[in-house]
Amino acid sequence: MSQLLALEWDGSEARLAVASMRGDRVAIEQAFSVELRPRQPGGDKSDVNIGARLASALGVRGLGRMDTLVAIGRTNIELRQLLLPPAPDEELPDLVRFQAMREFNEFDEQWLLDFVPLVDSPDEPRTVLAAAIGPDLVAQIQQTCRAAGLKPRRLVLRACAAASLLARTQSARLGELRLLIDLLSDEADLTVMSDGRVVFLRTTRLGGDPPQPHVLMGEVRRTMAAVQNQLGGRKVDSIVLCGRGDQQAELASQIERELAVATELFDPFEGLKLGAELRAAPPDHPGRFAPLLGLLLAELEHTGHAVDFLHPRRRREHPRKWKLYVLPVVAAAILLGFYFWNTQLERSSLLKEIQDLTNQSKSWDDAVNKAASIESVVAAIESWTATDMCWLDELEELGREFPPAKDAMITQLSLGPNTRGGEMRVEGLAGSAETLKTMEQALHDPVHYVIGKGSSEDATVKPYSWRFSGSLIIDTIPEPPKRGR
Repeated sequence: MSQLLALEWDGSEARLAVASMRGDRVAIEQAFSVELRPRQPGGDKSDVNIGARLASALGVRGLGRMDTLVAIGRTNIELRQLLLPPAPDEELPDLVRFQAMREFNEFDEQWLLDFVPLVDSPDEPRTVLAAAIGPDLVAQIQQTCRAAGLKPRRLVLRACAAASLLARTQSARLGELRLLIDLLSDEADLTVMSDGRVVFLRTTRLGGDPPQPHVLMGEVRRTMAAVQNQLGGRKVDSIVLCGRGDQQAELASQIERELAVATELFDPFEGLKLGAELRAAPPDHPGRFAPLLGLLLAELEHTGHAVDFLHPRRRREHPRKWKLYVLPVVAAAILLGFYFWNTQLERSSLLKEIQDLTNQSKSWDDAVNKAASIESVVAAIESWTATDMCWLDELEELGREFPPAKDAMITQLSLGPNTRGGEMRVEGLAGSAETLKTMEQALHDPVHYVIGKGSSEDATVKPYSWRFSGSLIIDTIPEPPKRGR
Protein backbone atom coordinates (compact mmCIF):
# COMPACT_ATOMS: atom_id res chain seq x y z
CA MET A 1 0.00 0.00 0.00
CA SER A 2 1.79 3.13 -1.28
CA GLN A 3 1.55 6.11 1.04
CA LEU A 4 1.75 9.79 0.23
CA LEU A 5 2.74 12.62 2.59
CA ALA A 6 1.46 16.21 2.59
CA LEU A 7 3.51 18.79 4.48
CA GLU A 8 3.56 22.48 5.36
CA TRP A 9 5.23 24.55 8.04
CA ASP A 10 5.43 28.07 9.42
CA GLY A 11 7.38 29.74 12.21
CA SER A 12 5.54 27.85 14.97
CA GLU A 13 4.80 24.34 13.78
CA ALA A 14 4.84 21.89 10.92
CA ARG A 15 1.70 20.01 9.92
CA LEU A 16 1.80 16.60 8.25
CA ALA A 17 -0.85 14.26 6.86
CA VAL A 18 -0.42 10.78 5.37
CA ALA A 19 -2.87 9.13 2.97
CA SER A 20 -3.16 6.10 0.71
CA MET A 21 -5.65 4.53 -1.68
CA ARG A 22 -7.88 1.82 -0.20
CA GLY A 23 -9.83 0.37 -3.06
CA ASP A 24 -11.42 3.31 -4.86
CA ARG A 25 -11.32 5.71 -1.89
CA VAL A 26 -8.62 7.84 -0.33
CA ALA A 27 -7.92 6.98 3.30
CA ILE A 28 -6.32 9.54 5.60
CA GLU A 29 -3.98 7.48 7.78
CA GLN A 30 -2.36 10.11 10.00
CA ALA A 31 -2.54 13.84 10.70
CA PHE A 32 -0.25 15.46 13.27
CA SER A 33 1.82 18.55 13.99
CA VAL A 34 5.47 19.05 14.97
CA GLU A 35 6.56 21.88 17.27
CA LEU A 36 9.11 24.22 15.63
CA ARG A 37 9.58 26.82 18.37
CA PRO A 38 12.96 26.94 20.15
CA ARG A 39 13.04 24.56 23.10
CA GLN A 40 14.82 27.10 25.30
CA PRO A 41 12.85 30.26 26.29
CA GLY A 42 14.06 33.24 24.32
CA GLY A 43 15.87 31.03 21.81
CA ASP A 44 16.46 32.09 18.20
CA LYS A 45 14.12 30.57 15.60
CA SER A 46 16.96 30.49 13.07
CA ASP A 47 18.70 27.87 15.21
CA VAL A 48 15.80 25.41 14.80
CA ASN A 49 16.68 22.59 12.40
CA ILE A 50 13.32 22.00 10.75
CA GLY A 51 14.51 19.03 8.69
CA ALA A 52 15.90 17.24 11.75
CA ARG A 53 12.70 17.73 13.75
CA LEU A 54 10.59 16.44 10.84
CA ALA A 55 12.84 13.40 10.44
CA SER A 56 12.57 12.64 14.17
CA ALA A 57 8.75 12.90 14.16
CA LEU A 58 8.48 10.70 11.07
CA GLY A 59 10.81 8.13 12.58
CA VAL A 60 8.76 7.90 15.78
CA ARG A 61 5.68 7.09 13.67
CA GLY A 62 7.47 4.55 11.51
CA LEU A 63 7.22 6.67 8.38
CA GLY A 64 10.18 6.33 6.01
CA ARG A 65 11.05 7.99 2.72
CA MET A 66 8.01 8.80 0.62
CA ASP A 67 6.87 11.21 -2.06
CA THR A 68 5.79 14.50 -0.52
CA LEU A 69 3.37 17.22 -1.45
CA VAL A 70 4.49 20.57 -0.01
CA ALA A 71 2.05 23.42 0.61
CA ILE A 72 3.39 26.96 0.71
CA GLY A 73 1.70 30.06 2.13
CA ARG A 74 0.80 33.32 0.42
CA THR A 75 3.44 35.30 2.33
CA ASN A 76 6.26 33.38 0.62
CA ILE A 77 5.23 34.18 -2.96
CA GLU A 78 4.44 37.08 -5.26
CA LEU A 79 0.82 37.16 -6.40
CA ARG A 80 -0.76 39.38 -9.04
CA GLN A 81 -4.01 39.49 -11.00
CA LEU A 82 -2.99 40.04 -14.63
CA LEU A 83 -5.19 41.27 -17.49
CA LEU A 84 -4.24 39.78 -20.87
CA PRO A 85 -5.63 40.18 -24.39
CA PRO A 86 -8.02 37.55 -25.81
CA ALA A 87 -6.05 34.37 -26.48
CA PRO A 88 -6.51 30.59 -26.58
CA ASP A 89 -5.46 28.55 -23.56
CA GLU A 90 -2.31 27.21 -25.23
CA GLU A 91 -0.92 30.76 -25.56
CA LEU A 92 -1.65 31.81 -21.98
CA PRO A 93 1.59 30.44 -20.40
CA ASP A 94 3.77 32.59 -22.66
CA LEU A 95 1.54 35.65 -22.24
CA VAL A 96 1.49 35.28 -18.44
CA ARG A 97 5.27 34.93 -18.21
CA PHE A 98 5.80 37.95 -20.46
CA GLN A 99 3.40 40.09 -18.41
CA ALA A 100 4.91 38.84 -15.13
CA MET A 101 8.35 40.09 -16.24
CA ARG A 102 6.83 43.59 -16.36
CA GLU A 103 4.57 43.63 -13.29
CA PHE A 104 6.27 41.45 -10.65
CA ASN A 105 8.85 43.13 -8.44
CA GLU A 106 11.85 40.76 -8.62
CA PHE A 107 10.75 38.23 -11.22
CA ASP A 108 13.31 36.75 -13.62
CA GLU A 109 13.80 33.57 -15.65
CA GLN A 110 14.86 31.60 -12.56
CA TRP A 111 11.55 32.10 -10.77
CA LEU A 112 8.86 29.39 -10.85
CA LEU A 113 5.52 30.67 -12.16
CA ASP A 114 2.03 29.21 -12.38
CA PHE A 115 -1.42 30.75 -12.75
CA VAL A 116 -5.17 30.21 -12.47
CA PRO A 117 -7.34 31.44 -15.39
CA LEU A 118 -10.29 33.50 -14.13
CA VAL A 119 -11.92 34.02 -17.56
CA ASP A 120 -12.37 30.93 -19.74
CA SER A 121 -13.54 32.39 -23.05
CA PRO A 122 -10.65 32.85 -25.54
CA ASP A 123 -12.64 35.61 -27.29
CA GLU A 124 -12.65 37.89 -24.23
CA PRO A 125 -9.76 39.61 -22.41
CA ARG A 126 -8.19 36.93 -20.23
CA THR A 127 -7.78 37.58 -16.51
CA VAL A 128 -5.48 35.26 -14.56
CA LEU A 129 -4.29 34.98 -10.96
CA ALA A 130 -0.52 34.53 -11.34
CA ALA A 131 1.78 33.28 -8.56
CA ALA A 132 5.58 33.19 -8.57
CA ILE A 133 8.19 31.89 -6.14
CA GLY A 134 11.89 32.75 -6.07
CA PRO A 135 14.65 30.18 -6.60
CA ASP A 136 16.24 30.80 -3.18
CA LEU A 137 13.07 29.82 -1.34
CA VAL A 138 12.59 26.75 -3.54
CA ALA A 139 16.15 25.69 -2.70
CA GLN A 140 15.46 26.12 1.05
CA ILE A 141 12.31 23.99 0.81
CA GLN A 142 14.13 21.24 -1.08
CA GLN A 143 17.03 21.30 1.40
CA THR A 144 14.62 20.98 4.36
CA CYS A 145 12.87 18.04 2.67
CA ARG A 146 16.17 16.31 1.97
CA ALA A 147 17.20 16.72 5.61
CA ALA A 148 13.92 15.06 6.62
CA GLY A 149 14.40 12.23 4.12
CA LEU A 150 11.59 13.43 1.88
CA LYS A 151 11.31 14.00 -1.85
CA PRO A 152 9.02 16.86 -3.00
CA ARG A 153 6.66 15.82 -5.79
CA ARG A 154 4.50 18.95 -5.75
CA LEU A 155 4.90 22.52 -4.53
CA VAL A 156 1.36 23.85 -4.23
CA LEU A 157 -0.17 27.13 -3.06
CA ARG A 158 -1.69 26.39 0.36
CA ALA A 159 -4.86 28.46 0.03
CA CYS A 160 -5.72 26.86 -3.31
CA ALA A 161 -5.40 23.38 -1.78
CA ALA A 162 -7.80 24.26 1.06
CA ALA A 163 -10.23 25.79 -1.44
CA SER A 164 -10.16 22.61 -3.54
CA LEU A 165 -11.16 20.55 -0.49
CA LEU A 166 -14.11 22.85 0.23
CA ALA A 167 -15.23 22.81 -3.42
CA ARG A 168 -14.95 19.00 -3.45
CA THR A 169 -17.06 18.43 -0.33
CA GLN A 170 -19.53 21.36 -0.40
CA SER A 171 -21.39 22.71 -3.40
CA ALA A 172 -22.28 26.39 -3.80
CA ARG A 173 -24.72 28.42 -5.87
CA LEU A 174 -23.57 29.45 -9.33
CA GLY A 175 -21.69 32.76 -9.12
CA GLU A 176 -21.71 32.84 -5.30
CA LEU A 177 -18.67 34.42 -3.65
CA ARG A 178 -17.54 32.42 -0.62
CA LEU A 179 -14.83 33.54 1.80
CA LEU A 180 -12.92 30.61 3.31
CA ILE A 181 -11.14 31.42 6.60
CA ASP A 182 -8.40 28.98 7.62
CA LEU A 183 -6.92 29.84 11.05
CA LEU A 184 -3.39 28.44 11.33
CA SER A 185 -0.93 28.58 14.23
CA ASP A 186 0.11 32.22 13.85
CA GLU A 187 -1.57 33.41 10.66
CA ALA A 188 -4.77 33.00 8.67
CA ASP A 189 -5.53 32.34 5.01
CA LEU A 190 -8.48 34.39 3.69
CA THR A 191 -9.48 32.87 0.35
CA VAL A 192 -12.39 33.98 -1.84
CA MET A 193 -13.91 31.43 -4.22
CA SER A 194 -16.39 31.61 -7.06
CA ASP A 195 -17.71 28.47 -8.78
CA GLY A 196 -15.03 26.36 -7.10
CA ARG A 197 -12.20 28.59 -8.30
CA VAL A 198 -9.95 30.87 -6.26
CA VAL A 199 -10.42 34.49 -7.36
CA PHE A 200 -8.76 36.35 -4.48
CA LEU A 201 -6.56 35.40 -1.54
CA ARG A 202 -4.49 37.00 1.18
CA THR A 203 -2.66 35.79 4.27
CA THR A 204 -2.42 37.84 7.45
CA ARG A 205 -0.66 37.45 10.77
CA LEU A 206 -3.07 37.58 13.71
CA GLY A 207 -0.58 37.88 16.56
CA GLY A 208 -2.02 35.18 18.79
CA ASP A 209 -3.15 31.57 19.02
CA PRO A 210 -6.09 31.66 19.27
CA PRO A 211 -6.43 35.09 17.66
CA GLN A 212 -8.35 37.94 19.25
CA PRO A 213 -11.83 38.06 17.65
CA HIS A 214 -11.66 41.81 16.98
CA VAL A 215 -8.36 41.38 15.13
CA LEU A 216 -9.83 38.66 12.94
CA MET A 217 -12.96 40.77 12.30
CA GLY A 218 -10.82 43.65 11.11
CA GLU A 219 -8.90 41.43 8.67
CA VAL A 220 -12.13 39.89 7.34
CA ARG A 221 -13.60 43.36 6.75
CA ARG A 222 -10.45 44.44 4.90
CA THR A 223 -10.60 41.32 2.76
CA MET A 224 -14.26 41.86 1.87
CA ALA A 225 -13.57 45.49 0.94
CA ALA A 226 -10.60 44.48 -1.23
CA VAL A 227 -12.70 41.84 -2.99
CA GLN A 228 -15.48 44.33 -3.72
CA ASN A 229 -12.94 46.80 -5.11
CA GLN A 230 -11.03 44.26 -7.21
CA LEU A 231 -14.00 42.29 -8.56
CA GLY A 232 -16.04 45.18 -9.86
CA GLY A 233 -18.33 45.72 -6.87
CA ARG A 234 -19.19 42.06 -6.21
CA LYS A 235 -19.70 41.29 -2.52
CA VAL A 236 -18.94 38.21 -0.44
CA ASP A 237 -22.17 36.19 -0.14
CA SER A 238 -21.14 33.72 2.58
CA ILE A 239 -18.26 32.88 4.91
CA VAL A 240 -16.86 29.44 5.74
CA LEU A 241 -14.68 28.98 8.85
CA CYS A 242 -12.42 25.91 8.98
CA GLY A 243 -12.63 23.98 12.25
CA ARG A 244 -15.00 22.31 14.66
CA GLY A 245 -15.94 22.47 18.33
CA ASP A 246 -17.69 24.95 20.60
CA GLN A 247 -15.00 27.62 20.41
CA GLN A 248 -15.02 27.67 16.61
CA ALA A 249 -18.83 27.58 16.53
CA GLU A 250 -19.01 30.63 18.81
CA LEU A 251 -16.48 32.45 16.60
CA ALA A 252 -18.55 31.66 13.49
CA SER A 253 -21.68 32.99 15.21
CA GLN A 254 -19.87 36.19 16.19
CA ILE A 255 -18.67 36.70 12.60
CA GLU A 256 -22.22 36.27 11.32
CA ARG A 257 -23.64 38.71 13.88
CA GLU A 258 -21.07 41.45 13.37
CA LEU A 259 -20.68 41.24 9.60
CA ALA A 260 -24.28 40.30 8.71
CA VAL A 261 -23.02 37.57 6.36
CA ALA A 262 -24.12 33.93 6.58
CA THR A 263 -21.27 31.99 8.25
CA GLU A 264 -20.83 28.25 8.71
CA LEU A 265 -18.24 25.84 10.11
CA PHE A 266 -16.33 23.48 7.84
CA ASP A 267 -14.73 20.36 9.37
CA PRO A 268 -12.07 19.25 6.85
CA PHE A 269 -12.16 15.63 8.08
CA GLU A 270 -15.94 15.25 7.83
CA GLY A 271 -17.00 12.71 5.20
CA LEU A 272 -13.47 11.40 4.63
CA LYS A 273 -12.28 7.87 5.23
CA LEU A 274 -10.00 7.91 8.27
CA GLY A 275 -7.54 5.31 9.54
CA ALA A 276 -8.05 3.69 12.94
CA GLU A 277 -5.15 5.59 14.51
CA LEU A 278 -6.47 8.93 13.32
CA ARG A 279 -10.01 8.20 14.46
CA ALA A 280 -8.68 7.35 17.91
CA ALA A 281 -6.45 10.44 18.22
CA PRO A 282 -7.59 13.30 15.93
CA PRO A 283 -5.48 16.49 15.84
CA ASP A 284 -6.22 19.28 18.30
CA HIS A 285 -6.82 21.81 15.53
CA PRO A 286 -8.48 19.99 12.63
CA GLY A 287 -9.15 23.18 10.69
CA ARG A 288 -5.43 23.71 10.10
CA PHE A 289 -5.21 20.50 8.05
CA ALA A 290 -7.61 21.60 5.29
CA PRO A 291 -4.79 22.43 2.81
CA LEU A 292 -3.04 19.07 3.39
CA LEU A 293 -6.24 17.09 2.96
CA GLY A 294 -7.06 19.00 -0.22
CA LEU A 295 -3.56 18.24 -1.53
CA LEU A 296 -3.81 14.51 -0.84
CA LEU A 297 -7.28 14.10 -2.33
CA ALA A 298 -6.43 16.04 -5.50
CA GLU A 299 -3.21 14.04 -6.01
CA LEU A 300 -4.58 10.56 -5.31
CA GLU A 301 -7.81 11.16 -7.23
CA HIS A 302 -5.87 12.77 -10.12
CA THR A 303 -8.04 15.90 -10.28
CA GLY A 304 -5.07 18.27 -10.55
CA HIS A 305 -3.90 21.30 -8.57
CA ALA A 306 -4.79 24.91 -9.26
CA VAL A 307 -1.21 26.12 -8.70
CA ASP A 308 1.77 23.73 -8.76
CA PHE A 309 5.12 25.50 -9.04
CA LEU A 310 7.04 22.28 -9.88
CA HIS A 311 4.61 21.44 -12.72
CA PRO A 312 3.29 24.80 -14.01
CA ARG A 313 1.06 25.31 -17.00
CA ARG A 314 3.11 25.32 -20.19
CA ARG A 315 2.44 25.71 -23.89
CA ARG A 316 1.41 22.37 -25.31
CA GLU A 317 4.05 21.08 -27.70
CA HIS A 318 2.65 19.64 -30.95
CA PRO A 319 4.48 16.87 -32.88
CA ARG A 320 6.70 18.31 -35.58
CA LYS A 321 7.27 16.69 -38.95
CA TRP A 322 10.66 18.34 -39.12
CA LYS A 323 12.03 16.24 -41.94
CA LEU A 324 9.57 17.81 -44.42
CA TYR A 325 10.99 21.25 -43.66
CA VAL A 326 14.73 20.63 -43.47
CA LEU A 327 15.64 21.91 -46.93
CA PRO A 328 13.47 25.07 -46.82
CA VAL A 329 14.78 25.90 -43.37
CA VAL A 330 18.40 25.41 -44.42
CA ALA A 331 17.89 27.56 -47.53
CA ALA A 332 16.25 30.30 -45.50
CA ALA A 333 19.06 30.15 -42.96
CA ILE A 334 21.69 30.59 -45.69
CA LEU A 335 19.88 33.60 -47.17
CA LEU A 336 19.47 35.15 -43.75
CA GLY A 337 23.16 34.53 -43.05
CA PHE A 338 24.21 36.46 -46.16
CA TYR A 339 21.80 39.26 -45.31
CA PHE A 340 23.08 39.65 -41.76
CA TRP A 341 26.70 39.41 -42.91
CA ASN A 342 26.19 42.26 -45.38
CA THR A 343 24.50 44.46 -42.80
CA GLN A 344 26.77 43.68 -39.85
CA LEU A 345 29.43 46.31 -40.66
CA GLU A 346 26.82 49.06 -41.06
CA ARG A 347 25.09 47.98 -37.87
CA SER A 348 28.36 48.02 -35.92
CA SER A 349 29.12 51.53 -37.18
CA LEU A 350 25.68 52.79 -36.18
CA LEU A 351 25.95 51.22 -32.72
CA LYS A 352 29.31 52.92 -32.16
CA GLU A 353 27.86 56.28 -33.23
CA ILE A 354 24.90 55.78 -30.89
CA GLN A 355 27.24 54.97 -28.01
CA ASP A 356 29.37 58.08 -28.70
CA LEU A 357 26.29 60.31 -28.78
CA THR A 358 24.97 58.73 -25.59
CA ASN A 359 28.25 59.39 -23.77
CA GLN A 360 28.29 62.96 -25.07
CA SER A 361 24.70 63.49 -23.89
CA LYS A 362 25.55 62.16 -20.43
CA SER A 363 28.49 64.57 -20.18
CA TRP A 364 26.03 67.47 -20.55
CA ASP A 365 23.66 66.29 -17.83
CA ASP A 366 25.34 68.27 -15.02
CA ALA A 367 25.33 71.52 -17.02
CA VAL A 368 21.67 71.06 -17.97
CA ASN A 369 20.70 70.38 -14.35
CA LYS A 370 22.58 73.47 -13.13
CA ALA A 371 20.93 75.64 -15.79
CA ALA A 372 17.51 74.34 -14.86
CA SER A 373 18.20 75.14 -11.21
CA ILE A 374 19.29 78.70 -12.07
CA GLU A 375 16.21 79.21 -14.26
CA SER A 376 14.01 78.12 -11.37
CA VAL A 377 15.63 80.67 -9.02
CA VAL A 378 15.39 83.46 -11.61
CA ALA A 379 11.72 82.69 -12.21
CA ALA A 380 11.02 82.87 -8.47
CA ILE A 381 12.83 86.23 -8.17
CA GLU A 382 10.98 87.65 -11.18
CA SER A 383 7.66 86.50 -9.72
CA TRP A 384 8.48 88.21 -6.42
CA THR A 385 9.68 91.47 -7.96
CA ALA A 386 6.61 91.61 -10.27
CA THR A 387 4.33 91.91 -7.28
CA ASP A 388 6.70 93.84 -4.99
CA MET A 389 5.31 97.14 -3.76
CA CYS A 390 6.39 100.00 -1.46
CA TRP A 391 3.47 100.13 0.91
CA LEU A 392 4.87 103.18 2.77
CA ASP A 393 4.50 105.25 -0.41
CA GLU A 394 0.98 103.94 -0.96
CA LEU A 395 0.00 104.75 2.64
CA GLU A 396 1.43 108.26 2.25
CA GLU A 397 -0.63 108.83 -0.91
CA LEU A 398 -3.76 107.42 0.77
CA GLY A 399 -3.24 109.91 3.61
CA ARG A 400 -2.98 112.83 1.18
CA GLU A 401 -6.12 111.95 -0.75
CA PHE A 402 -8.28 110.80 2.18
CA PRO A 403 -10.86 113.31 3.56
CA PRO A 404 -10.09 115.20 6.79
CA ALA A 405 -10.68 113.40 10.09
CA LYS A 406 -13.81 115.41 10.82
CA ASP A 407 -15.38 114.05 7.61
CA ALA A 408 -14.17 110.41 7.54
CA MET A 409 -12.25 107.87 9.63
CA ILE A 410 -10.66 104.45 8.81
CA THR A 411 -11.55 101.77 11.37
CA GLN A 412 -9.74 98.83 9.73
CA LEU A 413 -7.04 98.61 7.05
CA SER A 414 -5.29 95.53 5.63
CA LEU A 415 -2.68 95.34 2.87
CA GLY A 416 -1.97 92.45 0.54
CA PRO A 417 -1.12 91.31 -2.99
CA ASN A 418 -3.58 91.30 -5.87
CA THR A 419 -3.47 89.78 -9.34
CA ARG A 420 -2.94 93.30 -10.69
CA GLY A 421 -0.43 94.37 -8.06
CA GLY A 422 -1.68 95.26 -4.59
CA GLU A 423 -4.89 95.78 -2.65
CA MET A 424 -5.83 97.89 0.38
CA ARG A 425 -8.97 96.55 2.07
CA VAL A 426 -10.60 99.45 3.97
CA GLU A 427 -13.46 99.72 6.46
CA GLY A 428 -14.44 103.06 7.96
CA LEU A 429 -16.94 105.77 8.86
CA ALA A 430 -17.97 108.93 7.01
CA GLY A 431 -20.01 111.98 7.84
CA SER A 432 -22.21 111.91 4.75
CA ALA A 433 -22.85 110.16 1.43
CA GLU A 434 -21.34 113.17 -0.32
CA THR A 435 -18.10 112.60 1.60
CA LEU A 436 -17.99 108.99 0.31
CA LYS A 437 -18.45 110.13 -3.28
CA THR A 438 -15.77 112.83 -2.93
CA MET A 439 -13.35 110.32 -1.34
CA GLU A 440 -13.83 107.78 -4.16
CA GLN A 441 -13.17 110.45 -6.81
CA ALA A 442 -10.07 111.69 -4.99
CA LEU A 443 -8.55 108.22 -4.68
CA HIS A 444 -9.15 107.28 -8.33
CA ASP A 445 -6.29 107.84 -10.82
CA PRO A 446 -4.73 105.79 -13.70
CA VAL A 447 -2.97 103.48 -11.21
CA HIS A 448 -5.53 103.39 -8.41
CA TYR A 449 -9.21 102.51 -8.56
CA VAL A 450 -11.82 101.86 -5.88
CA ILE A 451 -14.08 98.86 -5.62
CA GLY A 452 -16.91 99.57 -3.20
CA LYS A 453 -18.25 96.68 -1.18
CA GLY A 454 -21.14 98.51 0.41
CA SER A 455 -22.16 101.48 2.55
CA SER A 456 -25.03 102.09 4.92
CA GLU A 457 -26.29 104.71 7.32
CA ASP A 458 -25.14 104.12 10.89
CA ALA A 459 -25.51 106.88 13.53
CA THR A 460 -23.97 104.96 16.38
CA VAL A 461 -20.64 106.81 16.16
CA LYS A 462 -20.97 110.60 16.18
CA PRO A 463 -20.37 112.75 14.19
CA TYR A 464 -20.21 110.03 11.49
CA SER A 465 -23.49 108.79 10.10
CA TRP A 466 -22.30 106.40 7.37
CA ARG A 467 -20.37 103.10 7.53
CA PHE A 468 -18.51 101.90 4.41
CA SER A 469 -16.14 99.13 3.20
CA GLY A 470 -14.23 98.57 -0.03
CA SER A 471 -10.88 97.95 -1.69
CA LEU A 472 -8.34 100.27 -3.26
CA ILE A 473 -6.60 98.38 -6.08
CA ILE A 474 -3.06 99.44 -7.01
CA ASP A 475 -2.58 98.40 -10.65
CA THR A 476 1.15 97.91 -11.33
CA ILE A 477 0.73 95.83 -14.51
CA PRO A 478 0.76 98.13 -17.58
CA GLU A 479 -1.82 97.58 -20.30
CA PRO A 480 -0.37 96.44 -23.65
CA PRO A 481 -0.34 99.18 -26.28
CA LYS A 482 -3.36 99.20 -28.57
CA ARG A 483 -2.64 98.65 -32.22
CA GLY A 484 -3.90 101.19 -34.70
CA ARG A 485 -6.24 100.14 -37.42
